[in-house]
Order: sequence, then structure tokens, then C-alpha cells
Amino acid sequence: MLDIGSRSKAVLAAAWVVFAGVNCYLTFVLPGKETIPFHLVWASFALLYGLCPWPRRATMIAFFVVTTVTGAALVGHAIAGNIEWEECTEIFLMAGIMALLIWHVNRQWNSQSQLRALQQADRHRSQQRENAARFGSHEVRTRLTIARGYAQLIADQSTEPTVREDAELVVAELIKASALATNLLTLVRVVEPPNTEPVDVDRMLAVILRRWAITADRNWSSRSEAGTVLGDNERLEAIMDCLIENAVRFTGPGDTIAVTADPLGSELVLTVSDTGAGIPEADLGSIFEVFQTGSAAGERAGSGLGLAIVKTVTEARGGTVSVASTLGHGTTFTLRLPLLSVPPSPLGKTVSASADPDPLDESVNLLS
Repeated sequence: MLDIGSRSKAVLAAAWVVFAGVNCYLTFVLPGKETIPFHLVWASFALLYGLCPWPRRATMIAFFVVTTVTGAALVGHAIAGNIEWEECTEIFLMAGIMALLIWHVNRQWNSQSQLRALQQADRHRSQQRENAARFGSHEVRTRLTIARGYAQLIADQSTEPTVREDAELVVAELIKASALATNLLTLVRVVEPPNTEPVDVDRMLAVILRRWAITADRNWSSRSEAGTVLGDNERLEAIMDCLIENAVRFTGPGDTIAVTADPLGSELVLTVSDTGAGIPEADLGSIFEVFQTGSAAGERAGSGLGLAIVKTVTEARGGTVSVASTLGHGTTFTLRLPLLSVPPSPLGKTVSASADPDPLDESVNLLS
């Protein structure tokens, strides 16, 4: 069935009326040879009805007219002795077949209308849930930011050690709650079309590692040969932050966290490796599920959203994420994203302090 405009429907209907009228005339004037025009009338009726919806009134009128006219032609030829009376059974046979076709097509139209209504209702409910999640996450983050500011003020100005320690504890918990709200909002926004823009992957990784090096005493290593690609800088940075946060959580001072980026064929391959505690083999199949944490995580377990965000965002962009881990020896996450190139920066460049001077470079130990 075609979804065509009213003008096209009118043209098709007019063409059919002319075609059917000519063939009805031929059934009268061609005694003994009326079989072909007779069946052409019914076949064209069935074809047009199957192509586009007809109003019920128009359907009934057309059905009655075609049955009466073609039936009169056959009966007239039978009375004149040009055909056998048995051939008049074609009248009832074709009318019955057409009635079944009309019933079947109407049933399909009704089913499709109900399906469209359900899809529309589902889209509406999905939009409402998305709007509620956005609004809620935004409001929660706003309140947490205000509360964190006051708690930090108490911690900074209090002269009593107990009060200061309690306030700092509150600040730390508010920071975790704010990160959780941000992650939830990120999951909600996955369905939005990405912003496609040139992304300097080399610089982005350098900036991310400098930021993390301030908060985590690890041996940091970064190598990027990706240059500049087309992508969504905000979401790419978000999933890298999630992977690095996971690596920091399961490593300690003296462990190494290495990040690489390489263009391989039509893909951008990003890896985040660590020499930390590793993941039990039994957990590898479920770590990307929402609110799932490793069985050996213990007190280091997070919200269970970080890796779910990585998987959801990556797959929404047509990519894949995989993990390889050995308990007690570390973990490697590998992202493969479709590569859309722009005029690239020189390849073979290792992210280093000389490439992008920054006063925080001393906090990063870049390994070869």
C-alpha cells in the first residue's frame, strides 16, 4: 500500500474509471471473447484498491457497479447463446475473491493504523521520560553544586578539626553525587544526534591525562597518532574519562595507566590499559551493564554507570568496545570508532610537554 497524496489518488481513480469503463464496454461488444476484458476490470479494481486506501462508501459503490455491469454482460451473452450458463459463475467467483481482498486489505490498514498510533504514543512517552530525566538531572546537579559550595565554605573557615573533617567528608560525597547525576544525564543524551566537528585527539588525550594526573598518583603514559578527526568532542572526552576513572579506581600508586589512539584503516582505535587489580573472568560479560560492578571491586566499586556509558555511547556512534583482563595483572579496554578524517595533523607525534606547554606537565610522567 502506498502513502500517496490526494492529487495522485484522484488521478489514479480517474485513470481506473476510464480503463474499467472501456473494458466493461468490451465485455458487451465482444461476445465469446469477453473473458479478457471481464478479468481486466476485476484485476485493475483489485490492484488499485491494494495500492491506496478507498473510502468505504466509494468502495461499496465501485464493487456494486463492477459486479452489476460485468454480470449483466455475461448474463446477456448466456441468454443470446454465445456462452454457456456455467461461465456466469465467474460473476460470483470474482465478486467473492474481491470481497475477501477488500476484507484483507482493510484489516492490514487497521493494523498499520494501530501500529502507527502505538509508535506515536511510545515516542511521546519516551520524550516525556527523557525530558523528565534531563530536568531532574539538571535540578539535582544545581542543588548539589550549591550544597557543595556551602560545605566547602564550612570546611575552609572552620577552626575546629572535627567540623572541618566532617565538612570535607560531605564535600567528597557531594562530588560523587554530582558525578552520578552527570553520568545519568549522559546516558539520557545518548539518543541525541552527535555534534560533528574537528577533534584534535592528540591534544584531547593530553589534556585529559593532565587533569587526571593531578588527582591520582600513577605512572601515566600517552601515545596518540590520530591527529584531527571528525567527531563529537564532548562525548569522546566523556567516555575516555569513564575509562580512565575506572583505571584509577582499580590501581594504586606505582601502577601504570596507558592511553593510546591510532587510526587503523577506517577506524579510530583507542585503548586504556592499566597494571591494576584486573577483572575476574566471570565478570567480563556483565561489566558493561547498567549498575553492574565487579564481584572483586569491594570498596572500590563505583556507581555502575561509567562502563555502561562507554558501551552505550560507543555503540550509538557505530563503534564497538571490548575488554581484556587478567586478575592481578591489569586490564585493557579497546574502543573502535568509525573514522571520519579531516586534514590531519602530522602523524607519529607523541603527546609530550614540548608539543603542548602547560604548567601542569610536571605532574605527568609520560613513558615512551
